Amino acid sequence: GGGLLVRSFVRLQTVDPGFDTGQMLTMRLTLPPARYPDNATGVFFTELVDRLERIPGVREAAATSQFPPRGFVRNQFVVEGMEGSLDARLPSASFTIASPGYFEALGVSLRSGRLFTDRDVEGAPDVAIINEVAAERYFGGDDAVGRRFRLGASPEAASVEVIGVVSSTRNRGLDTPIDPEIFASLDQLPGNWNQLFMLIRTDGDPRAILPAVRAEVAAMDPEQPIYAIMTVDEAFALTSAPRRLATQFMAAFAAFALLLAVAGVYSVVSYGVSQRTPEIGLRMTLGASRQSLRRLIVGQALVPVAVGAGVGLAGAVALGRVMSGLLFDVGASDPLTLGGVVLTLVASAALASYLPARRASTLDPASALRV
Repeated sequence: GGGLLVRSFVRLQTVDPGFDTGQMLTMRLTLPPARYPDNATGVFFTELVDRLERIPGVREAAATSQFPPRGFVRNQFVVEGMEGSLDARLPSASFTIASPGYFEALGVSLRSGRLFTDRDVEGAPDVAIINEVAAERYFGGDDAVGRRFRLGASPEAASVEVIGVVSSTRNRGLDTPIDPEIFASLDQLPGNWNQLFMLIRTDGDPRAILPAVRAEVAAMDPEQPIYAIMTVDEAFALTSAPRRLATQFMAAFAAFALLLAVAGVYSVVSYGVSQRTPEIGLRMTLGASRQSLRRLIVGQALVPVAVGAGVGLAGAVALGRVMSGLLFDVGASDPLTLGGVVLTLVASAALASYLPARRASTLDPASALRV
């Protein structure tokens, strides 16, 4: 079990999040609707993004309703022209509000079409950008640009045009399949969101600019606090924290179990050698070499170890199925893990039995016979 979790966690660390997570600071602001009615929230966040981009050491800044891996807002939608082929349940996707510059800040690449521009404002035709997973699953892949959809099931809902397709990111965590995602422009929905995250890409340590960020927010509204401050790397680490904790605990218990097994093998073999001193002396008197004595003792000690390893393999496969929910990209009966664990156990047991065998091979035959 410990081997499976450790291997699973190692595989998890090699997953590509889809963008560069380093040197990015994020925080959240919530504007009270009473003080920021209608479009005032959009004006505030747009101005704040401009201020943040002027801070020395800041490369890009953006405002967004969610960001990888913190995807929690979903919307159902209907792709125009595909209404007749829909099942009873409408498809859904993560729905993200983003300011122009969001994709540049994350470093997400444009696959086709275009990104948001200054023309995509309130009153202009409604537009959206989708990720590759959404394009392939719901919008016809390469032909996604130019397709239209409606949010929700209402026929009166506004028609939205897909203007671009961007590369997919691990928007729900490294260990979760990528969610289809739809992006809408903050400039087109300026009054719809009063609670947004700020994303800031820096040239150095992202936390070093935190005092300057606080100063810019205070200059706009001294009563607005920023909270949920963390780097994007820390946000991804939080999503894998339960898996990391389970791995550490299981690995610690596994190491302790291995230590107990090795200590047990050593103790039993050592005691057995002391009980067989007359036999060992007789074998040496009759011409047994030291090497043959060591092979005899170690070989006899490894017989129950081999039986135990076989029983343990069956138990490990059963345990792997029980803990399959904690595994990532590793099968419950992964041969590499099972083989490595068995090899480690047998090698440890062989070493534990070799030490008393080596001591026995150095006995004086005459002294042994006198016992």
